[in-house]
Amino acid sequence: MNILLFIILYFATFSSSTLIRRQDALTGFKPCSGNFPNAITTYSNSPNPLIEGQIATGRIAGKATVPIVNGALYNLTAFYEKQQTFQHIFDFCGIFVIPHGLTCPINGDYDFTINFPVETTVNDPINTSVTYDMTVLITNPYDINLSCIEGKLTVSYP
Repeated sequence: MNILLFIILYFATFSSSTLIRRQDALTGFKPCSGNFPNAITTYSNSPNPLIEGQIATGRIAGKATVPIVNGALYNLTAFYEKQQTFQHIFDFCGIFVIPHGLTCPINGDYDFTINFPVETTVNDPINTSVTYDMTVLITNPYDINLSCIEGKLTVSYP
């Protein structure tokens, strides 16, 4: 009887940890509502929370069923209390693809990790952490939206 209980508990633990890992691949982010042909399957930043003025590591992975071409944009928009607080727009191929020795277009599965500085401004708060509502949008030229996720991003301001 004890062996049967052990086996059930073992499989229950394994099953629940597998589900948690799958759900955590986007670290709390989720797909935006709407139609986006390319899925973002992994999204993370480290450290978490990000620390102002330090170098952080970001990872994005997904499946490009519609090719990500030269000129594609990686758009990060942050809101705090429903007010836009910052927006950063980057050349997707320039920050993710080229540093990995590849070129656009990107077709199929991709997985990129980069290091980036967590920028500072004179208007940043001091000795606090702020949690932003963040939207991550990848668009091809001519505003063709390919991928979108949204979630919470916390930044620590020492």
